[in-house]
Amino acid sequence: MPFLHQHVVSDTSLTSGFTPKSINLDVVEATQVARALARDATQTHPQLIIDCSHLKCLRTLGVSHVISELLVLHKAGANIWLRNADPALLHCLALLKLTHIFRASPKLA
Repeated sequence: MPFLHQHVVSDTSLTSGFTPKSINLDVVEATQVARALARDATQTHPQLIIDCSHLKCLRTLGVSHVISELLVLHKAGANIWLRNADPALLHCLALLKLTHIFRASPKLA
């Protein structure tokens, strides 16, 4: 998967035996990642990290686009960790009752 790169994280609850992969939703569409995950049968629940602090698509296409992309990744079987999620994204995830699906850490000041 050329668009996924290794990302080391010290949080053992996140890694749980897998090496997480960092995804940039500005560069690659979730459907491409989902297809790649389907072809890679070595991991049944890959760990994906999305750093939301500099996501251009969040500002240009909106929260609904980002949540739609996240749901595509989740449907493909990925466990998703959102880093530096802004309050608007966290609020929408809560309103849609998706906080149990995506792990999130708030944006650092």
